[in-house]
Amino acid sequence: MLAAAPAIAWATFKPVRILAPALNGVTCADRVCVENPAEFDVALRLQRDAMTAVGRKLVPLKQPPLTVFCATRACYQSFGGGMERGATLFDWGVILPPESWVAHIVEHEYVHMLQAQQLGLLGRQRTPAWFKEGMPFLVSEPPDEDLPDYARPLVAQYRAWEQRVGRDNVWEAAAGL
Repeated sequence: MLAAAPAIAWATFKPVRILAPALNGVTCADRVCVENPAEFDVALRLQRDAMTAVGRKLVPLKQPPLTVFCATRACYQSFGGGMERGATLFDWGVILPPESWVAHIVEHEYVHMLQAQQLGLLGRQRTPAWFKEGMPFLVSEPPDEDLPDYARPLVAQYRAWEQRVGRDNVWEAAAGL
């Protein structure tokens, strides 16, 4: 049974596939994976730009997140994605469907990775929704028409909190949420 555990996890818990993405049919280099190798340069630029933006706006990530840029929804779903615009899988990496290859969505997911880096997975999980989602939406600065209605109050609550504690203090203050 122990020997079969990895195969069972692979088959039943799709997010685990990000731990060995090439085995799931994508091509990887420099912590960037693509379903279509012709799109590697675009994906690499999005990763680099998001890393720079998140580091400038908050604090740098220790390393680029492993990011799977899917060219099809089938690829995205094969890593455990659903109908959302992107997903951060624990602190393992990020998966993006084809319509989400835009700077603010990549940044949004990288802010989630930064939250896990700064607070730990459990610490991030313990924060309220307005922190978990409000921070990435505010920091990534999506166009107004691309900010979902459900996110607007989360952004407002996070913005008010950040103004009270100061952006330089958000990690220390978040530990007490």
